[in-house]
Amino acid sequence: MSQQTGLINRRFTPWIHLLLWLAFFLVPLFFIDNESNRTRFIYLGWFLQLLMVCYFYINFFFLIPHFLLRKRFLSYLVLMLSGMFVICVLNALFIYVTFDIIPHRHPFDFWRSFNGTISPSFFIVALSSAIRITNEWFKNERQKKEMEAEKLSSDLAFLKSQINPHFLFNILNNICALARKKSDDTEPAIIKLSQIMRYMLQDSKDEKVSLEKEVEYLQSYIELQQLRISKEVKVRFTIEGQPERYVIEPLLLIPFVENAFKHGVSYYENSNIEITLVIRESVLTFTVKNNIIKHQDATLESGSGIGLKNVTRRLELLYPDRHVLSITDNGCSYQVELTIQF
Repeated sequence: MSQQTGLINRRFTPWIHLLLWLAFFLVPLFFIDNESNRTRFIYLGWFLQLLMVCYFYINFFFLIPHFLLRKRFLSYLVLMLSGMFVICVLNALFIYVTFDIIPHRHPFDFWRSFNGTISPSFFIVALSSAIRITNEWFKNERQKKEMEAEKLSSDLAFLKSQINPHFLFNILNNICALARKKSDDTEPAIIKLSQIMRYMLQDSKDEKVSLEKEVEYLQSYIELQQLRISKEVKVRFTIEGQPERYVIEPLLLIPFVENAFKHGVSYYENSNIEITLVIRESVLTFTVKNNIIKHQDATLESGSGIGLKNVTRRLELLYPDRHVLSITDNGCSYQVELTIQF
Protein backbone atom coordinates (compact mmCIF):
# COMPACT_ATOMS: atom_id res chain seq x y z
CA MET A 1 0.00 0.00 0.00
CA SER A 2 2.81 2.42 0.92
CA GLN A 3 4.64 1.67 -2.34
CA GLN A 4 1.47 2.43 -4.33
CA THR A 5 1.00 5.67 -2.40
CA GLY A 6 4.62 6.64 -3.10
CA LEU A 7 4.15 5.89 -6.81
CA ILE A 8 0.99 8.03 -6.94
CA ASN A 9 2.79 10.86 -5.14
CA ARG A 10 5.68 10.71 -7.64
CA ARG A 11 3.23 10.85 -10.55
CA PHE A 12 1.35 13.85 -9.20
CA THR A 13 4.31 15.82 -7.83
CA PRO A 14 5.38 17.37 -11.22
CA TRP A 15 1.79 18.51 -11.86
CA ILE A 16 1.56 20.04 -8.40
CA HIS A 17 4.81 21.92 -9.02
CA LEU A 18 3.54 23.12 -12.38
CA LEU A 19 0.25 24.40 -10.93
CA LEU A 20 2.02 26.20 -8.09
CA TRP A 21 4.44 27.92 -10.45
CA LEU A 22 1.58 28.98 -12.73
CA ALA A 23 -0.09 30.51 -9.68
CA PHE A 24 3.21 32.16 -8.80
CA PHE A 25 3.31 33.73 -12.27
CA LEU A 26 -0.37 34.68 -12.65
CA VAL A 27 -1.70 35.58 -9.19
CA PRO A 28 0.25 38.91 -8.95
CA LEU A 29 -1.55 40.14 -12.08
CA PHE A 30 -4.87 40.12 -10.20
CA PHE A 31 -3.51 42.54 -7.61
CA ILE A 32 -2.26 45.11 -10.15
CA ASP A 33 -5.10 47.46 -11.09
CA ASN A 34 -3.06 49.88 -13.20
CA GLU A 35 -2.72 48.85 -16.84
CA SER A 36 0.75 50.37 -17.27
CA ASN A 37 2.01 48.61 -14.12
CA ARG A 38 0.52 45.36 -15.38
CA THR A 39 2.36 45.82 -18.67
CA ARG A 40 5.61 46.52 -16.80
CA PHE A 41 5.12 43.38 -14.73
CA ILE A 42 4.47 41.22 -17.80
CA TYR A 43 7.54 42.54 -19.64
CA LEU A 44 9.92 42.73 -16.69
CA GLY A 45 8.55 40.30 -14.11
CA TRP A 46 8.63 37.08 -16.13
CA PHE A 47 12.43 37.03 -16.29
CA LEU A 48 12.79 37.50 -12.53
CA GLN A 49 10.22 34.79 -11.89
CA LEU A 50 12.09 32.46 -14.24
CA LEU A 51 15.28 33.16 -12.29
CA MET A 52 13.40 32.43 -9.05
CA VAL A 53 12.24 29.06 -10.39
CA CYS A 54 15.80 28.09 -11.35
CA TYR A 55 17.20 29.27 -8.03
CA PHE A 56 14.47 27.40 -6.12
CA TYR A 57 15.51 24.06 -7.65
CA ILE A 58 19.25 24.78 -7.46
CA ASN A 59 18.87 25.39 -3.73
CA PHE A 60 16.43 22.47 -3.31
CA PHE A 61 18.34 19.78 -5.21
CA PHE A 62 21.98 20.91 -4.95
CA LEU A 63 22.85 23.44 -2.26
CA ILE A 64 20.77 22.04 0.60
CA PRO A 65 21.58 18.30 0.22
CA HIS A 66 25.28 18.78 -0.63
CA PHE A 67 26.09 21.53 1.85
CA LEU A 68 23.40 22.46 4.39
CA LEU A 69 22.34 18.89 5.29
CA ARG A 70 25.98 17.84 5.48
CA LYS A 71 26.61 20.67 7.97
CA ARG A 72 28.91 22.57 5.63
CA PHE A 73 27.24 25.78 6.76
CA LEU A 74 29.89 28.28 5.66
CA SER A 75 30.08 26.80 2.14
CA TYR A 76 26.28 26.84 1.91
CA LEU A 77 26.09 30.47 3.05
CA VAL A 78 28.74 31.60 0.55
CA LEU A 79 27.13 29.72 -2.37
CA MET A 80 23.62 30.83 -1.42
CA LEU A 81 24.61 34.50 -1.24
CA SER A 82 26.63 34.18 -4.45
CA GLY A 83 23.57 32.79 -6.20
CA MET A 84 21.44 35.66 -4.95
CA PHE A 85 24.05 38.18 -6.14
CA VAL A 86 24.10 36.60 -9.63
CA ILE A 87 20.29 36.70 -9.81
CA CYS A 88 20.18 40.35 -8.75
CA VAL A 89 22.80 41.31 -11.35
CA LEU A 90 21.12 39.31 -14.16
CA ASN A 91 17.71 40.80 -13.39
CA ALA A 92 19.11 44.36 -13.27
CA LEU A 93 20.87 43.82 -16.61
CA PHE A 94 17.68 42.42 -18.13
CA ILE A 95 15.71 45.46 -16.97
CA TYR A 96 18.41 47.73 -18.45
CA VAL A 97 18.19 45.95 -21.84
CA THR A 98 14.37 45.98 -22.02
CA PHE A 99 13.76 49.31 -20.26
CA ASP A 100 13.21 51.39 -23.40
CA ILE A 101 10.53 49.16 -24.95
CA ILE A 102 7.94 49.64 -22.19
CA PRO A 103 6.30 52.69 -20.55
CA HIS A 104 8.18 53.89 -17.48
CA ARG A 105 7.91 56.73 -15.00
CA HIS A 106 11.48 56.91 -13.71
CA PRO A 107 14.89 56.73 -15.40
CA PHE A 108 16.73 53.42 -15.16
CA ASP A 109 18.54 52.93 -11.86
CA PHE A 110 20.80 49.85 -11.67
CA TRP A 111 21.01 49.73 -7.86
CA ARG A 112 17.27 50.23 -7.50
CA SER A 113 16.69 47.26 -9.79
CA PHE A 114 19.40 45.28 -7.96
CA ASN A 115 17.95 45.96 -4.50
CA GLY A 116 14.43 45.18 -5.67
CA THR A 117 15.51 41.60 -6.41
CA ILE A 118 16.96 40.85 -2.97
CA SER A 119 13.63 40.34 -1.15
CA PRO A 120 12.12 37.84 -3.63
CA SER A 121 15.46 35.97 -3.67
CA PHE A 122 15.41 35.64 0.11
CA PHE A 123 11.80 34.47 -0.07
CA ILE A 124 12.66 31.75 -2.61
CA VAL A 125 15.64 30.58 -0.52
CA ALA A 126 13.50 30.43 2.63
CA LEU A 127 10.67 28.64 0.81
CA SER A 128 12.82 25.99 -0.87
CA SER A 129 14.82 25.44 2.34
CA ALA A 130 11.68 25.03 4.44
CA ILE A 131 10.16 22.55 1.98
CA ARG A 132 13.37 20.53 1.61
CA ILE A 133 14.13 20.39 5.35
CA THR A 134 10.52 19.40 6.08
CA ASN A 135 10.74 16.66 3.44
CA GLU A 136 13.99 15.40 4.98
CA TRP A 137 12.40 15.33 8.42
CA PHE A 138 9.42 13.28 7.22
CA LYS A 139 11.78 11.03 5.25
CA ASN A 140 13.96 10.42 8.32
CA GLU A 141 10.90 9.68 10.45
CA ARG A 142 9.62 7.23 7.84
CA GLN A 143 13.04 5.56 7.66
CA LYS A 144 13.17 5.25 11.45
CA LYS A 145 9.83 3.45 11.44
CA GLU A 146 10.97 1.22 8.57
CA MET A 147 14.19 0.46 10.42
CA GLU A 148 12.29 -0.45 13.56
CA ALA A 149 10.01 -2.78 11.61
CA GLU A 150 12.98 -4.15 9.67
CA LYS A 151 14.91 -4.74 12.88
CA LEU A 152 12.03 -6.69 14.38
CA SER A 153 11.70 -8.94 11.35
CA SER A 154 15.48 -9.24 11.05
CA ASP A 155 15.87 -10.20 14.70
CA LEU A 156 13.28 -12.92 14.32
CA ALA A 157 14.91 -14.16 11.12
CA PHE A 158 18.36 -14.13 12.73
CA LEU A 159 17.13 -16.09 15.71
CA LYS A 160 15.50 -18.65 13.43
CA SER A 161 18.67 -18.79 11.37
CA GLN A 162 21.30 -18.88 14.08
CA ILE A 163 19.51 -20.63 16.95
CA ASN A 164 18.21 -23.49 14.86
CA PRO A 165 18.13 -27.07 16.06
CA HIS A 166 20.43 -28.37 13.34
CA PHE A 167 23.23 -25.95 14.20
CA LEU A 168 22.86 -26.43 17.96
CA PHE A 169 22.59 -30.22 17.74
CA ASN A 170 25.75 -30.43 15.66
CA ILE A 171 27.68 -28.20 18.04
CA LEU A 172 26.38 -30.02 21.13
CA ASN A 173 27.19 -33.41 19.58
CA ASN A 174 30.72 -32.23 18.85
CA ILE A 175 31.08 -30.93 22.40
CA CYS A 176 29.82 -34.30 23.71
CA ALA A 177 32.40 -36.07 21.56
CA LEU A 178 35.11 -33.78 22.93
CA ALA A 179 33.92 -34.50 26.47
CA ARG A 180 34.06 -38.27 25.94
CA LYS A 181 37.62 -37.92 24.73
CA LYS A 182 38.32 -35.65 27.71
CA SER A 183 39.68 -33.15 25.24
CA ASP A 184 41.05 -29.84 26.44
CA ASP A 185 38.89 -28.19 23.78
CA THR A 186 35.64 -29.04 25.61
CA GLU A 187 35.60 -26.09 27.99
CA PRO A 188 36.58 -23.47 25.33
CA ALA A 189 33.84 -24.84 23.04
CA ILE A 190 31.20 -24.50 25.77
CA ILE A 191 32.39 -20.98 26.57
CA LYS A 192 32.21 -19.97 22.91
CA LEU A 193 28.72 -21.40 22.58
CA SER A 194 27.57 -19.49 25.67
CA GLN A 195 29.18 -16.29 24.29
CA ILE A 196 27.29 -16.69 21.02
CA MET A 197 24.00 -17.29 22.82
CA ARG A 198 24.52 -14.30 25.11
CA TYR A 199 25.44 -12.01 22.22
CA MET A 200 22.44 -13.01 20.13
CA LEU A 201 19.92 -12.88 22.98
CA GLN A 202 21.18 -9.87 24.94
CA ASP A 203 23.73 -7.66 23.18
CA SER A 204 21.94 -7.77 19.82
CA LYS A 205 18.96 -5.93 21.36
CA ASP A 206 21.02 -2.73 21.41
CA GLU A 207 20.87 -0.36 18.44
CA LYS A 208 24.65 -0.42 18.10
CA VAL A 209 27.42 -2.52 19.61
CA SER A 210 31.16 -2.25 19.63
CA LEU A 211 32.67 -3.52 16.38
CA GLU A 212 35.10 -5.42 18.58
CA LYS A 213 32.16 -7.39 20.06
CA GLU A 214 30.82 -8.13 16.59
CA VAL A 215 34.28 -9.41 15.58
CA GLU A 216 34.50 -11.60 18.70
CA TYR A 217 31.08 -13.03 17.82
CA LEU A 218 32.26 -13.80 14.29
CA GLN A 219 35.37 -15.50 15.65
CA SER A 220 33.37 -17.64 18.07
CA TYR A 221 30.92 -18.57 15.33
CA ILE A 222 33.73 -19.55 12.95
CA GLU A 223 35.54 -21.61 15.58
CA LEU A 224 32.35 -23.47 16.51
CA GLN A 225 31.64 -24.15 12.84
CA GLN A 226 35.14 -25.59 12.52
CA LEU A 227 34.29 -28.16 15.21
CA ARG A 228 31.71 -29.76 12.93
CA ILE A 229 33.49 -29.62 9.58
CA SER A 230 36.44 -31.51 8.20
CA LYS A 231 39.93 -30.33 9.09
CA GLU A 232 40.58 -30.33 5.35
CA VAL A 233 38.37 -27.27 5.05
CA LYS A 234 40.66 -24.26 5.27
CA VAL A 235 39.15 -21.24 7.03
CA ARG A 236 41.10 -18.03 7.45
CA PHE A 237 39.89 -14.94 9.29
CA THR A 238 42.13 -11.85 9.09
CA ILE A 239 41.60 -8.60 10.98
CA GLU A 240 43.41 -5.31 10.31
CA GLY A 241 42.85 -2.06 12.14
CA GLN A 242 41.28 -1.16 15.47
CA PRO A 243 37.68 -2.43 15.72
CA GLU A 244 37.38 -1.24 19.33
CA ARG A 245 37.23 2.36 18.10
CA TYR A 246 33.95 1.95 16.18
CA VAL A 247 30.37 0.80 16.66
CA ILE A 248 28.10 -1.09 14.29
CA GLU A 249 24.58 -2.51 14.18
CA PRO A 250 24.62 -6.02 15.71
CA LEU A 251 24.43 -9.14 13.56
CA LEU A 252 25.04 -7.16 10.38
CA LEU A 253 28.07 -9.13 9.14
CA ILE A 254 27.17 -12.68 10.17
CA PRO A 255 24.86 -13.49 7.19
CA PHE A 256 27.82 -13.31 4.79
CA VAL A 257 29.88 -15.67 6.93
CA GLU A 258 26.95 -18.02 7.44
CA ASN A 259 26.32 -18.08 3.69
CA ALA A 260 29.95 -19.07 3.09
CA PHE A 261 29.72 -22.01 5.49
CA LYS A 262 26.44 -23.14 3.98
CA HIS A 263 27.51 -23.06 0.33
CA GLY A 264 31.30 -23.32 0.54
CA VAL A 265 31.94 -26.44 2.66
CA SER A 266 32.18 -30.04 1.47
CA TYR A 267 33.80 -33.29 2.63
CA TYR A 268 34.46 -34.33 -0.98
CA GLU A 269 35.85 -31.20 -2.66
CA ASN A 270 38.54 -28.69 -1.80
CA SER A 271 36.95 -26.04 0.39
CA ASN A 272 38.42 -22.68 1.29
CA ILE A 273 36.83 -19.80 3.13
CA GLU A 274 38.69 -16.50 3.41
CA ILE A 275 37.30 -13.74 5.62
CA THR A 276 39.01 -10.37 5.99
CA LEU A 277 37.98 -7.34 8.00
CA VAL A 278 40.01 -4.19 7.37
CA ILE A 279 39.51 -0.78 9.02
CA ARG A 280 41.34 2.22 7.57
CA GLU A 281 40.48 5.89 8.08
CA SER A 282 36.94 5.24 9.37
CA VAL A 283 36.18 2.86 6.48
CA LEU A 284 35.30 -0.79 7.11
CA THR A 285 35.96 -3.28 4.32
CA PHE A 286 34.56 -6.75 5.00
CA THR A 287 35.28 -9.48 2.45
CA VAL A 288 34.10 -13.10 2.45
CA LYS A 289 35.28 -15.47 -0.28
CA ASN A 290 34.46 -19.18 -0.64
CA ASN A 291 34.50 -21.98 -3.19
CA ILE A 292 31.22 -22.87 -4.83
CA ILE A 293 30.43 -26.49 -3.96
CA LYS A 294 28.42 -28.13 -6.70
CA HIS A 295 27.66 -31.38 -4.85
CA GLN A 296 26.95 -30.09 -1.38
CA ASP A 297 26.59 -32.51 1.51
CA ALA A 298 23.05 -32.13 2.82
CA THR A 299 24.22 -32.61 6.40
CA LEU A 300 26.15 -29.36 6.22
CA GLU A 301 23.12 -27.27 5.39
CA SER A 302 22.32 -24.92 8.27
CA GLY A 303 20.00 -22.28 6.87
CA SER A 304 20.81 -19.19 4.88
CA GLY A 305 20.01 -16.58 7.50
CA ILE A 306 18.02 -13.55 6.51
CA GLY A 307 19.46 -13.75 3.01
CA LEU A 308 21.38 -11.23 1.00
CA LYS A 309 18.20 -9.45 -0.04
CA ASN A 310 17.30 -8.69 3.55
CA VAL A 311 20.87 -7.67 4.41
CA THR A 312 20.91 -5.31 1.44
CA ARG A 313 17.71 -3.70 2.69
CA ARG A 314 19.16 -3.27 6.18
CA LEU A 315 22.26 -1.61 4.73
CA GLU A 316 20.13 0.77 2.68
CA LEU A 317 18.27 1.83 5.80
CA LEU A 318 21.26 1.97 8.15
CA TYR A 319 23.94 3.39 5.85
CA PRO A 320 22.29 5.29 2.99
CA ASP A 321 24.95 6.60 0.58
CA ARG A 322 27.64 5.34 2.99
CA HIS A 323 28.07 1.73 1.91
CA VAL A 324 28.97 -0.31 -1.16
CA LEU A 325 28.06 -3.99 -1.49
CA SER A 326 29.59 -5.91 -4.39
CA ILE A 327 29.07 -9.61 -5.14
CA THR A 328 31.25 -11.61 -7.55
CA ASP A 329 30.31 -15.08 -8.77
CA ASN A 330 32.60 -16.58 -11.42
CA GLY A 331 31.18 -20.09 -11.22
CA CYS A 332 34.06 -21.46 -9.12
CA SER A 333 34.21 -18.97 -6.27
CA TYR A 334 31.83 -16.57 -4.62
CA GLN A 335 32.97 -13.28 -3.09
CA VAL A 336 31.11 -10.62 -1.16
CA GLU A 337 32.76 -7.30 -0.38
CA LEU A 338 31.07 -4.78 1.86
CA THR A 339 32.44 -1.28 2.44
CA ILE A 340 30.95 0.97 5.14
CA GLN A 341 31.87 4.58 5.84
CA PHE A 342 31.54 5.21 9.58
